[in-house]
Amino acid sequence: MIFLEKVFNWMLIIGLLLLLGRIITAVFLFLDMPFTTFFKDYSAISIIILIIGAIGQHFMKSNKI
Repeated sequence: MIFLEKVFNWMLIIGLLLLLGRIITAVFLFLDMPFTTFFKDYSAISIIILIIGAIGQHFMKSNKI
């Protein structure tokens, strides 16, 4: 269980970092400034990682109670 908790925590952190990257990419695209398209190309994957991490972390916290 501790391993799963760590995996979900890391997935949440990685998902939040990818979300921040997508927001920065959107700002640069809005300002018509050249920027990497990495975060734009993998936006669906980053959302999935973020959702799985958040749901997994929620279930791990509810199991401790």
